Amino acid sequence: MKCSACHMEMCNKTGEIDLRVNSRLFIIRNISYEECTACGEKILGAKAAQHVYDDIKNRNFTEETIKIPVLDGTEWSRQKGNNPGLNERL
Repeated sequence: MKCSACHMEMCNKTGEIDLRVNSRLFIIRNISYEECTACGEKILGAKAAQHVYDDIKNRNFTEETIKIPVLDGTEWSRQKGNNPGLNERL
């Protein structure tokens, strides 16, 4: 399968993905998905996606408190010019 974003090859993986629905962040663990080897785009299969959205709709999930790094881009958004891509800087 080819990536819809960059047209490179996708590979099968199982792991954790994050998903935003109505501005709410969901972490889906232990799920199979396709991931682009070039840009990192992740895609769920149709059945898996339907199960995820049904579980969200039916509130069939647990809620956990997790710590995540949060950055403030106020200063960066004011700067102009050529900045290296995120992956190049990490």
